Amino acid sequence: MNQGIGRNSYLMHWAIAMGLLLITVISCSLMQYFLGIDIFWFIVLAFIGSLSLIFSSLFAWLQLETGNSYFSSGVFVGFLSVYLLLYIYLDLTVSIDWAAVSAGEMQLTWYQKMVKSDLTFWIAFLFPFVFSVMYFSIRSKKAKTKN
Repeated sequence: MNQGIGRNSYLMHWAIAMGLLLITVISCSLMQYFLGIDIFWFIVLAFIGSLSLIFSSLFAWLQLETGNSYFSSGVFVGFLSVYLLLYIYLDLTVSIDWAAVSAGEMQLTWYQKMVKSDLTFWIAFLFPFVFSVMYFSIRSKKAKTKN
């Protein structure tokens, strides 16, 4: 009986995360199609979609293990979705004269470096995990102080 409840809870956390990220993936692909090089939309769809599948599976497991609510899953993944949408939009719209940068005539600003950094993209996927564990520790400390 408990395995069925755990499985249902896992699937619910997974569905929340994957649903939000599916909307994000479609939006990012559309931004790539309309704002960037239109033939790369499918690569964006496949890449972020596969990352979303892996992320949702791991994040749902963490949420189940920490006993966090469905609402917290929605909030944490919602922040990730907004972050990814903003990142992709900025990546596509920030203009950089790469010829001048390569020739040494111009240097990237801090903002341009941040937007074009691969690390900025990958760090986004760590935040929901960190916030989930922090939320669990705060709840645990509050429960201990009540007893």
